[in-house]
Amino acid sequence: MRLALLCLVAGLLLSCSAKQEKAKEEEWRYLYDLGMSAFYAKNYSEAIARLYKAAKIAPKEPQIWNALGITYMEVEEYKKAEEAFKKALENNPDHPESKMNLGILYLRTKNYQKAIKYLKEALSDETFDKKHIAFYHLAKVYKELGNREKYLEYLKKATAYNPLFLEAQLELGSAYLDEKRYEEAERLYRSLLSNNFKRPEIYLSLAKVYYEIGEYEKAKEAIRSVLEDKQTNNLQRSQAYELLSKVLVEEQRKNLIRRTFKPTESQEGKYGIQIAAFSTRERAEKMVEELKKKGLKKLQVIEVSGVYKVIYGRFSTRESAQRELEKLKSHQIYGFIIEVE
Repeated sequence: MRLALLCLVAGLLLSCSAKQEKAKEEEWRYLYDLGMSAFYAKNYSEAIARLYKAAKIAPKEPQIWNALGITYMEVEEYKKAEEAFKKALENNPDHPESKMNLGILYLRTKNYQKAIKYLKEALSDETFDKKHIAFYHLAKVYKELGNREKYLEYLKKATAYNPLFLEAQLELGSAYLDEKRYEEAERLYRSLLSNNFKRPEIYLSLAKVYYEIGEYEKAKEAIRSVLEDKQTNNLQRSQAYELLSKVLVEEQRKNLIRRTFKPTESQEGKYGIQIAAFSTRERAEKMVEELKKKGLKKLQVIEVSGVYKVIYGRFSTRESAQRELEKLKSHQIYGFIIEVE
C-alpha cells in the first residue's frame, strides 16, 4: 500500500514537471515569435525586449541568442551581438547559423581573419541550409582584403548554391562590369530576366553592358524597359536618362566617323597609318576591334620582327594618307604614316 502510494506521488510529480516544462517551452516560443515579428517589422526595441525575456526562460536555447545577436547587429550594438552569438555557441558549439552570423559581425567590425574563421566553420557543416549567404559574406571579406580572385570565387559559389540569390547575382554582375567581362555580365543578367527577375536595376545593368560593347539598339531597348517600369525609382530613372544620353551621343559620333572616313583610296597603295604597336597579336587584335566600334574599317595587323602593328588604310600617296591622318586626329585617334610592303 505504501509502495503504491509512493509510485502515485512520483507519477504526479513527473506529470507536473512535464506540464511545467511544456508550459515553459510554450512561453519562450511565444516570446521568441513575438520578438522575431518585431524584428521583421524593424521594431528592434521590442524585438530585443521579447527575445531577452525568452532567453531568461530558456537560457540554453541557441536560436534565441542567435536572434538576439542579429537584432543587436541591426542597432550596431556589436559587443552585445558578439556576446549573444558566443552564448549561442556555448550552448551548442555546432550551431552553424550562429557561426555564420558571428562571421558577418566580424566582417562589419573589420576583424577579417575572425570573419573568415567563423564563416568557413559554418560552411563546413553539410547540414547547413544557408551556405549561399555564408559564401556571399566570405566573398565580401576577401573584397575588403583586396583579394579579387577569392572575391569572385566565393561570389560564384554563392550564386551556384542558390541561383535565385539576387543580392549575390547583382554583385557578381557588377564585378563582371568592373572587369570588362561583358559577355559573362550579359549572360548573368539575361539569366535573371529569364527567371522572371524583371527589375529595373537588372535592365539598367544590361543596358550598361550593351553600351560598353557598342550594341546601342539593344541598350536603348533595355533603357526603355527601365523607364516604362512603374517600380523604377527616381535615381534609377535619372541613371537611365543619363545612359540614354551617352548612347545617343555615341551613335551620332559613330555615324559621323563613318561618313568622314569614306574609302577614297585604293587598298593597293603603299602608305598606311600606324595607330598602335603591341608585343602580342592578341592585344593588337583587341585594338582593331575597339577601332571598328568607332567606325573605322580597312584595319589590319602586321607583324614585323615580333612587333604587331595596327595599320589603318592603304594610300597611293603620302599626301592622301596625311589628309586621312588629319581626319583621325580630329576624332582623337592618333598615328603616323608608314610605308607598307
